[in-house]
Amino acid sequence: MNSNPTYEELELKIKLLEAELEIKKSLEKDMKVNNSFLKMLFNTIPNPMFYKDINGVYQHCNDAFSKIILGIPKEEIIGKTLYELPHVIPKKYADIYYEKDQVLFDKPGEQFYEGKVKCSDGLHRDYHFYKSTFVLDGEVLGLVGVMLDVSDYKKVLDDLDEKNKELSGLSITDCLTNLYNRRYFQEIFEKKISLLDRHKHHFSFALLDIDYFKDYNDCYGHHAGDIALKEVSKLLKETLHRPNDYVFRLGGEEFGVLFDVNNSNDAVSFIEDLRQKVESLKIKACNNTVSKYLTISVGLGNLKKVTKDIDSTLIYDEIDTLLYSSKENGRNQTISKDIVFE
Repeated sequence: MNSNPTYEELELKIKLLEAELEIKKSLEKDMKVNNSFLKMLFNTIPNPMFYKDINGVYQHCNDAFSKIILGIPKEEIIGKTLYELPHVIPKKYADIYYEKDQVLFDKPGEQFYEGKVKCSDGLHRDYHFYKSTFVLDGEVLGLVGVMLDVSDYKKVLDDLDEKNKELSGLSITDCLTNLYNRRYFQEIFEKKISLLDRHKHHFSFALLDIDYFKDYNDCYGHHAGDIALKEVSKLLKETLHRPNDYVFRLGGEEFGVLFDVNNSNDAVSFIEDLRQKVESLKIKACNNTVSKYLTISVGLGNLKKVTKDIDSTLIYDEIDTLLYSSKENGRNQTISKDIVFE
């Protein structure tokens, strides 16, 4: 037969219950504090954040997401899917986000991608999306997403890329004429020689020199000489404009051109036409020995066959000899030759 608890036993039980109650109250207070802290943290973070359940229904989002991205109160977002907010999420974007979500639900884990987002102010910005499935006891309950605005970062990268392109262009460009410089000539010339040996890719190389240009500078001054160089350069650039055409200022009044033609006769015709165009610029010459206008002398080599071991300097010297012959024979003319090094 059970005896009734003593007063001391009842008092002990009451104390234990009071202690448990205090612990419960303390735990509830801690949970309330933690929840308040997490809620405050969630809304304080400047990056848009959201949580969707397994059906794609928004269950939570922070102020940044509601204000910056959608521009509507959170109350109008919670409980809705992408397709139930067409006034702030156009269908074409909803389709993209939905497809991304399904990939993550089908293969739980993490997901990262970049996309354009139309924000509440009407502007389109670049965002990085960091998303992860929320899993509890092996069951996927939803996903959490954080968005990072990288528009400014991308703009800086684009600006740097543009600057790098400009610097790269400057490094291979003659500053006076805007033609390619001698450094770039050497690079392209050796590449074309390499292609000639490996693929039998014939090409022509011409050295052009403005006749009596020193006399022109002495007569009219270096400023006028620079203007004349620019005019001749402009003509060369406009004439040699195909993808495989290259025009270089090699130094002073000397230019180099690399171009592809079907045969040697076409190369000669092309260069002769160019030579006549230069004279047709009607830049008044100082030395009238050849013409009353500035003219050019040309050495033209049509490269037919070159072994891989040949030094490009030997080929250059061969064309330079043709140019020298052109000047020695009266200037304002083209002397050409088929070049073969075996």
